[in-house]
Amino acid sequence: MPDLISVIVTTYKREDALDAVLRSLSRQSDRDFEVIVADDGSGPETAALVDRWKDATGRRLAHVWHADEGFRAAEIRNRAVLASHGEYCIFLDGDCIVRPNFIAAHRRLAERGWFVGGNRVLLSKEETARVLRERDEPERWDWLRWFGVRLRGRVNRLGARPRLPPGPLRKLRSHGWPGVH
Repeated sequence: MPDLISVIVTTYKREDALDAVLRSLSRQSDRDFEVIVADDGSGPETAALVDRWKDATGRRLAHVWHADEGFRAAEIRNRAVLASHGEYCIFLDGDCIVRPNFIAAHRRLAERGWFVGGNRVLLSKEETARVLRERDEPERWDWLRWFGVRLRGRVNRLGARPRLPPGPLRKLRSHGWPGVH
């Protein structure tokens, strides 16, 4: 099990979504982590947002930035890894809101020589806009709320929502990474 986990959050000019991601990270049950915002060339608004969240997210919140010279997300992620202090890195896109047990689940799954690939539920463009505008908190929704959103066609699936205990089944296909992009 890693002592300190580094969460690398890649972002580009989406302060509204990054705010929701940092909010969800600030509510983690496992607090032994740092957050490195890997900024692919956003303006001063992103830096100001990161500064506002510094006291609420984990142990440390850092902002790694480079100038906007086109899409260079891989480069800024690499720079964020170099700035990190954890022995285990989790990579998040700047619009991925996580459940309160996200860090704890990764800590349980961390094992040398194994890659952990995540899964996600995609909100529709309209639902995403509503969630961000109203500062709604999907990480706190219960099953009934998720089911209602699904019935209205505002979420792609609910299959990624169940909280199944991780176990030996995840190691059956050690060389297949079908969900990793």
